[in-house]
Formats: sequence, C-alpha cells, structure tokens
Amino acid sequence: MMRAEETPPELAKFLKVANTVKANECTEILTGLLKRRQIKASRNVAQAIAKLLLRYVSQNKHTKLSEANSLIKDVRDLGRQLVLAQPKEMVIGNIVRRVIGVIREEANTDDNNSSHGLNDLLLGGRSSRASSVGEDSFGSGPNSGTATPLSGRPFSRDGEEDIDDLARRKSKIYIPNINRNLTRVGSFTAVNPSFSQTNLQHAMFSLLLSSPLPAESPMAQTPTLRPESREIFEDRDIRGDVIDGIKEIMEELTEVDNQLASHSEIHIHSDEFILVFGASLTVHKFLMRAAVKRRFTVMIVESHPNDHHATHEMLRAPSVPRKKKSSYNPKSNKAGGANQDEPMTIAEFKTTLTSMGVEVMLLPDSLVPAAMSRVNKVIMGCHVIFRNGSCITSAGAKTLARCAQEHATPVVVVSGVYKVSPIYPFNPESMLEIGDSSNLVSWAEGDMVANTEIANLATDFVPDHLIDHYITNVGGYTPQNLYKLVEEQYGSTMDSLE
Repeated sequence: MMRAEETPPELAKFLKVANTVKANECTEILTGLLKRRQIKASRNVAQAIAKLLLRYVSQNKHTKLSEANSLIKDVRDLGRQLVLAQPKEMVIGNIVRRVIGVIREEANTDDNNSSHGLNDLLLGGRSSRASSVGEDSFGSGPNSGTATPLSGRPFSRDGEEDIDDLARRKSKIYIPNINRNLTRVGSFTAVNPSFSQTNLQHAMFSLLLSSPLPAESPMAQTPTLRPESREIFEDRDIRGDVIDGIKEIMEELTEVDNQLASHSEIHIHSDEFILVFGASLTVHKFLMRAAVKRRFTVMIVESHPNDHHATHEMLRAPSVPRKKKSSYNPKSNKAGGANQDEPMTIAEFKTTLTSMGVEVMLLPDSLVPAAMSRVNKVIMGCHVIFRNGSCITSAGAKTLARCAQEHATPVVVVSGVYKVSPIYPFNPESMLEIGDSSNLVSWAEGDMVANTEIANLATDFVPDHLIDHYITNVGGYTPQNLYKLVEEQYGSTMDSLE
C-alpha cells in the first residue's frame, strides 16, 4: 500500500521510550528498528535520529567547552553506527552532521570571542611578513643601491644612479620591521631614532608615525592592547546550547510541511494541470494550501509495480462536491484533523483534495508520454537531495522527468532542507534500494523464479539536468545554486560517517 510520510506505531513507541532509558539502550533499540525497516520515510527517521542525539548529548560526559572535540568525536562515532545500520537512508547522516555543526559552532563562537585582541587583528600578518623578509630586503646595506629609510640615504631624483635606485626600489616591497606596540590612538614608536625627518616625510609608513603623547593626556593613560593579552578563558558548559540547537532541528521537522505549503500559491496557478508522482504528505499539504485560492487539476501517476495496487484504490474513493469555502486547517496533519499515525492512502489523498474543489484523475504509467503535452508542471517528493542538485526518489521518477524534459515541462521537487545532503553521488547505483521482487514475478511461476535473478528497484536516481527547481522550507533553489544551501546548513567542514 502506498503511504505518505506518517508516524508509524514503532516510531511513536521509540519516542516515548527514549525519555526513560539510557542513551546506549536507546541506540540499540533504534539500530534494530532501522535494520528491520520498521521505521521508514525520511522524516520519521530524522525525528528518531534527532531524539536519540538529544538523549545522547544530555548524558554524555564531555560537556565542557574544552571537551568540544571529544564530544564531536563521540557523536561522529554514534553516527557511523547508525549509518551502518541502514546505509540507504541518507537522512541519518544529514541529521548527525547538523548536530556536529551545532557543537562546532558553539565552540568556534567562544574561541572567536576570547582568542585575539585588536593588535593581532590589525598587525598580525604585517609583522610576520616583515620578519620573514629580513633586513637585506630593505636595502639597509651600504651597497644595496636602493634608497630606503633604513639605508640612511636621502630620496633624490637627480642623477642616473638615483633613477636606477628608484627602479630597483619599485621592484621591491618595503615592509618596515616595526614593534607591535599599538595603542588605542594608533601610534607607533620610532624604530630608528637616527632616521632624519627629511627622509621620514617621504616614507609611506610615516603616516602611522606620531610623537608620543604627553603623560598628562587622558588618551596616553589608556591601556595598550598587546598580543600577549588575552581574556580569561571560561571553560563553560556547552551542553545546554547544543541541546537547544537539537531542539530547533526537531521543531523544524515538525513544521517543515507547513513552511513548504506557504510557497504553494507562488508556484501553482489557476486552471493548471499538475502531474503528481506519489502521494507524499508533503506534496499533499503543498497542494491543499494552493487549493484554498486556486482551482486546478491533479493527475496522479499509477506508479507500477510497487504502488499500483494502492493507486487503484482511488477508483473506489468517494468524490466530494466542490466547496466554495475551504475548511482546510494548515495546523492539522490532514484535512479534517485526522491522526497522523494512520496511513494515508491514495483514496484519502483524492478525497481530501476533491473536498477542496480540486479535480483528481488517475493516470497509468503508459499514458504519461501522451498526457505530458497538457501538463503545466510536474511535482514530486524525494528521499534525499545531493550536493550537485540530483536526488533519489521513488522508482519511475527518472523516466517521468525525462519525458517532461522532452515536452519542456518543468519538474519541481518539494522537500525539506533536512533531506539535503552534502554528499556528492559518485556511485548513485549503490545508493538505490531494492524492493520486493514478487511485485514483478509471482512465486507461482516457479520456473522463472528458480532460474532468473529479478531486481525490483524501489528508488530511482534523477540527475540534476532533469530537475528545474527545488522548493524547500527556506525558499526555492535551482540545482545549480543548491550548493549555497548546503554551505548554510553544514558549513565548509565535511564530516565522514563511512
């Protein structure tokens, strides 16, 4: 039976048990549920992983700021154990990496606030460059032939020799070896007392040189900022901040569908023909929100062989007359406020849409090329979105997207940012999930089953050039600029969980 992303009883039990058992026992329970595929759907898995990480961080012994690296290592090891339990579920690594990013952000924030003073910020690179060049580069030798302040020779433009000196001076970089004593008024101490005022007025670094202030001046009494000065390091407990970050991720998983639905009125217009692949709860809410102010037609693909039996239930679904006023509640998981624990079939998908005044039709897979010329846009959900703009979704989506490309029909993928992965799909075939082969060949056909190896793919890889637009809960992205979203979510550090 084709189901949307519902909350199964196993997930509800796990979320309840996780509050009472230790983190190690909670990890064993979730690992078993993932191996037996008792928790499916990306959002359900993400909720379970976030709950486990919340429990794990709250009971971890590394909670101080100085122990942030140890905490990151512990979370990374836990993530590797969970990924090994179900390698095909890419959202496991996404949530683990985001939690690691929360820990790293808390540690970096404290380091930036107490690591460097103003002196290091302004003069750190300059002084290091000066010390690496050496005195010979400044032309301080008597025969260097370069007129510099340290050489004691005046800057003169008379004579051929001075012209050569000027050319040689332009070919070199002059960096004075200055003490890093910067006061709040920005004054330097003179590096060479014998350096004449005549030469000084021609030197560029004279702009920074000023005479010492009188002792009675209030600005002279201001304490100096020296590179060795540091604020007192406070080894505080970062566990509370990390837990708050994990709770924000869990809240995002709860509100992601409503946030996505708020973008529907921009992308769906009246009198359009929308081709939908699958009955995802995310896509369902997206269409329901658009039906409040729009009247359009939805064609749902049959999805043979994995979901065609459930799709046929639509033929028996009761059609509800159109209503002028909508009773859609965006806060509820379904129209009518039904419990999300119950699976959402195609029949319920049609019933709720028709109650909003949307005409719903069943479209066999064989008629997709013929009907594509009348379709305005294709909308589908997905399991994971990769860094390069490609995605993995239900089997048959690649053929549908290829057909849409031939008819110049835009393909739109609706998904939350928790499905966006920083991984690049070098070997996408290894990431696909194999379904039940009995959907293709019945066990009654003994000869064929005994002598044939049958592989029924449950998921399909759709390359980035077949997708036109991604709609997420934080906005819309094209496959070409999706990397910006990845950097915002995970940063520049890549944590390997293999």
